[in-house]
Amino acid sequence: MTYLIVTDTLIDNLESLDLDLQYQKITKDEVNLNEQSSLFNDDFYKFVNDAYFTYKNLQDNQYNFSSKYIFQIKKSNLQKFQDIDELTIIHNTFKEKEKFPWDLSNIIFNKNKKLDIELLHYFSDKESNFRSFFYFFTKEIFRLKLLVNNNSDEVSEILNEKKDYKYEKADDLLKKLDKTNVDAAIKLLYKLEEKMIKSTYNQENSKRFIIAVKQKLQV
Repeated sequence: MTYLIVTDTLIDNLESLDLDLQYQKITKDEVNLNEQSSLFNDDFYKFVNDAYFTYKNLQDNQYNFSSKYIFQIKKSNLQKFQDIDELTIIHNTFKEKEKFPWDLSNIIFNKNKKLDIELLHYFSDKESNFRSFFYFFTKEIFRLKLLVNNNSDEVSEILNEKKDYKYEKADDLLKKLDKTNVDAAIKLLYKLEEKMIKSTYNQENSKRFIIAVKQKLQV
């Protein structure tokens, strides 16, 4: 019996689905659909956690649906599987909470909050996620720096942005922050930016940066 997980985003484990199955996680590269050879103990299902599959993927490899695999598919491909008997379809209704750059930034500035490991990994493991945070955080730091010697109307004009809640937050932080630490954060920004320009993306550099700026800026 094959299981299909219908999901909007790839999932890494089956805990949220509450399936009473013994399984081993494998990657798409470890799947051998032609030979249907067992990678692990036959009592275990093989759960492919890093790729979507389509009906055509399996058909082209003459997949036997009595095999103990768990695949992930997109809802748009579900109809193609409707005539297969040896198949159990599970819908993943769990919605992962969306993560935003300001979630991490707020923790960085708060000495009473420890770094959230999940957020740290999310905003450092993938370059695109880190860059979204880095852009947001850079603008936040330079807003603070500019407000040291300029009023909020001048700064909002310089940064070409609306004077809203961001400025209330910045004013509150400046009452507590050591201004030299803002300068130290800017130096860390430039240092990391230089590394990103000169070499390929490095997850560890990004993690170290996040940890370092929190140590400098938390109030």
